[in-house]
Amino acid sequence: MSEVGRKGYRAGIRADARPGAGASSGATRWAPTLVLAFAFVVSIFHYVDNTVRFDRYAVNPDSPIAGAGSWVVPVAWVVLTAVGMIGYLAYREGRWWPAVGGIAVYSVSGLISAAHYTDGPPSAFDGVQNLLIVADLVAGIAVLGLALWVMFRRALVADAQAGTAHPQG
Repeated sequence: MSEVGRKGYRAGIRADARPGAGASSGATRWAPTLVLAFAFVVSIFHYVDNTVRFDRYAVNPDSPIAGAGSWVVPVAWVVLTAVGMIGYLAYREGRWWPAVGGIAVYSVSGLISAAHYTDGPPSAFDGVQNLLIVADLVAGIAVLGLALWVMFRRALVADAQAGTAHPQG
């Protein structure tokens, strides 16, 4: 390949590693925002309900959460959501590894909902609680999937392309 061809090839690789550059489909532009927005909205409803009706969620008095108190729920939401926002902003800036970390940590916000069922069976919760628990869990799984997608389709690809674009030697 000629020097001009090599430079063009390298430029194409580097351009693809940036957000919004290259031949990315429309779905890859809006899907991360949609997944995170869905998780955010679901978490607001679940965490507010969990805080307001804390005694109805902490059905097992021996649960570590029941012993900690209802204040843990909103504090956890604020911390996890802040880390998720940092991850999202890193994603928008094309900083793939910080995005992976922030989004993966944010997935805990929804994944932790499964712990409700360690306190009691689904029948121990009313319909709204079960709906919010399951919706938050589904959102957490989706957010974890997004983190994995960013890792495999963005971060690792960008690392590999950067290695190809700048050969050692």
